[in-house]
Amino acid sequence: MAGEVFSVRLRKTELVFSAAHFITFNGNICERLHGHNYRTAVEVFGPLDENEYVVDFIALRDTLKEIVLELDH
Repeated sequence: MAGEVFSVRLRKTELVFSAAHFITFNGNICERLHGHNYRTAVEVFGPLDENEYVVDFIALRDTLKEIVLELDH
């Protein structure tokens, strides 16, 4: 088991954020402002700790939720 790398992947339907953008053409023509919804996921790689976890799942989930809330709109 020494040297082995494991992974945890977190993807939840509520981890979504919306963002708007527009593109400029030739420096003076702009398309209409519009938005998209983005789904997020994270994958953490590493060895197992003393509890045989790669990462604290709850801490990972909560941190990702904070990031998504900050990015939304």
